Amino acid sequence: CATSLEGGAGILGELASDLAGEGDLPELLTRFLEPLLRMSGADAGSVRAISDDGDQLSLVGSVGLPEPALLAEGSVHHRCGACGQAASGDSPVWASALSGCARLVGIDAFASPFRRMVAVPLRHRGRVLGIYSLFFAHGDGPGADVLAVLKSVGELLGLALNNARLEQQHLRTTVMHERQMMAAEVHDSI
Repeated sequence: CATSLEGGAGILGELASDLAGEGDLPELLTRFLEPLLRMSGADAGSVRAISDDGDQLSLVGSVGLPEPALLAEGSVHHRCGACGQAASGDSPVWASALSGCARLVGIDAFASPFRRMVAVPLRHRGRVLGIYSLFFAHGDGPGADVLAVLKSVGELLGLALNNARLEQQHLRTTVMHERQMMAAEVHDSI
């Protein structure tokens, strides 16, 4: 238990440090799945971002999920199962039966060893921007202390998603402004 909490503190420290630097957001989100899997005892994990229109949860990265699940779960409706519940709330959501996931996509992608899942919202300033899910083949999953760390990681990853979206908006605005300036220069030249 103390080892899990020490690992959680290390993950939080490393994540906070990485958020200060520039980097590839999907790579950052996926990279943090490995230590989260070790800390929680999970066997696989995925990270999803909510689409700009708020209708879909798009797969950003994963570790340990079977290929059929990756193909089928690239983008799912934001109200889908435990992931949708987490995307609508502020706390991790447990699912003991993953058959709902397979039923919604029409294939048996989760007819794998996974029996339980926890979906954790990626929140920033009261807004859910995505979720990450951890899948468990055995056991009861992490205790309340580890769940608290998972929720804190969700908040930091939410900050990362928010910063990436702000950067994209800034880039679009800058490009649009430059195009307008070039068009005005061409117009004035003519």
